[in-house]
Order: sequence, then structure tokens, then C-alpha cells
Amino acid sequence: MRYYLYSAGLVLLAIIIATVTPFVIHFTDRLITSRQIPQNNAAVAGIQKYNIPPVSQNLPVPGFTARAVLIKDLITDTILYQKDANIPHPIASTTKIMTALVASEYFKQNSVLSVGSSANIPGSRVGLVYGEDLSFRALLYGMLLNSGNDAAFTLAENYQGGVSGFVSAMNKKVLELNLKNTHFDNPAGFDSPNHYSSAADLAKITEEDLKNATLTKIFATKQTNIVSLNKKYTHQLFNLNKLLSDVRGVLGVKTGTTEQAKENLVTLVERDGHRVLLVILGSDDRFGETTKLIDWTYTNFVWPRL
Repeated sequence: MRYYLYSAGLVLLAIIIATVTPFVIHFTDRLITSRQIPQNNAAVAGIQKYNIPPVSQNLPVPGFTARAVLIKDLITDTILYQKDANIPHPIASTTKIMTALVASEYFKQNSVLSVGSSANIPGSRVGLVYGEDLSFRALLYGMLLNSGNDAAFTLAENYQGGVSGFVSAMNKKVLELNLKNTHFDNPAGFDSPNHYSSAADLAKITEEDLKNATLTKIFATKQTNIVSLNKKYTHQLFNLNKLLSDVRGVLGVKTGTTEQAKENLVTLVERDGHRVLLVILGSDDRFGETTKLIDWTYTNFVWPRL
């Protein structure tokens, strides 16, 4: 009887193995194949399309006086040209690209902020009045179009911990973004030995800003008005980036000028669906040199068509 049960068990086990094995083999084969061969779908096709970088025609780069230059194709994440892009320099009001990023992660668009001692901050200004209340969104426009130092410091003063707390948050963001050649000690971009960045780091900060639809829209705005909440004060704003009007495809970002930093400009441009970011630091002619570099970029590089 024991021998009979043993034999029956072996027969049953053999039947189970014979039944299950083909399914196991089929599943394993499909798993291996799926891992090795990408499926021919739209998502994969899109990735394959945009991962092919533009091809240089080896045309000579136009001359420039800038201390540092970086040109990057944003869609393929490809550096098209760079000169001393990882060397830290004073960056003037291009600082406000980071100020906008940090503030946007803290305030809501309709947050009410009050103007304090920042009304007396020197340099480029919106003309804010002590005690004036404005929305966070309005102050962003004032900071990024007029390059208002008073707007930048108002954002910082209304941050938890005040200006020092805001600057600490800026440097915390530096660590989060793994920026190797950047440090801030004020939200506006005043010259200081402890305030600097590189062309490569500024490009990374700008790319973070461009993930924010509101900031992207403000960068591209040529002019507007902002009004205090009580309607008492109106401030007319004009974007300091004249390339917005003069050069095809320019979508703005930020200017900056101080005695030590010289002329600086971070520019987003798009032509024929090809989006490029340019950073120039320490130039004698930021607008002229950026214009030449934009034209060279779109003449020298050819984007493959698939």
C-alpha cells in the first residue's frame, strides 16, 4: 500500500511539472525579450528622437569679451559650447534667478507681502513705498522685469527668518542642486567676496526656474504694471532685457550688471522648436555678444530630423 501511494505521488508530480513547465519557459522568454528590446511605441520613439544632439558644422565662434560662456541645447541636455563655464564669478542681478526659485517654493502667488526697510535699498528699483502691501506675484514681476533690488529684499524680509533666513535657504538650494561653484550672501546680487556663481551653475538654476510656468511667463514679459493691494500705488515695469524685442525667438530670463561683475545675461531662445539656453558672464557688451552667439548657434548646429 505504501509503495502504491509513493508511485501515485510520483506520477502526479510528473503531470504537474509537464503542465507548468511550458508556461514558465514562455513567461521567462517574454521577460528577457522585453528587457532587451524596447517596444515600438510613441513614448520610446519620442525619447529616441530627442536624445540625438545637434551636429556642429565647425563654423568659427564669434569673438567675445565675456569671461565665461555656456550654450546648452535644453531638449537633448547637450553642451554646445563653453568657455570657463565652471569658474566662479560675481553674477550681479542674475542672482535673482535663484531668489525667484527659492521664493516661489515658499510663498503662494496671492500671498500678501509688506514693504519694509527694503524700500530704501540702492541700485535698480521698482520704487516700492514703505508700508505698501503687494501680492507675491506682483513682487516677482518687479524683481524680474525692472530687476528691482527693493522687490528682491522685500521677498527676503517677508521670509521666515528674514533676509538672513532667506539667504540661508538660497544656499541650502545650492546644496540640493549640487552646485559646486556657487554661494550667496544677499538676494539681489550686490558684489561681495562671498557672492558668486559660474555659468554652468547659473544654467542649472535657470533650468529649475523654467519648470515653473509662472516664472517662465514672467521672464518673457516685456512690460506690465503692478498695483498695491489698496490701489494707492501703481508701478510701471519694463523688462531690462532688450533682446526680447530685438532678437527672434528670445524668451527672456535675466540681466545683471555691477562694477565687479560687469555685464551678464542669461537668455532662453527657441527657434524651430529647438530651445537653447545661453549664459554669458563678465561681458563688455552682453546684448551684442549674446546676439552673435545666438545666430552662430542656430547657423553652426544642425538638429537631425527623424
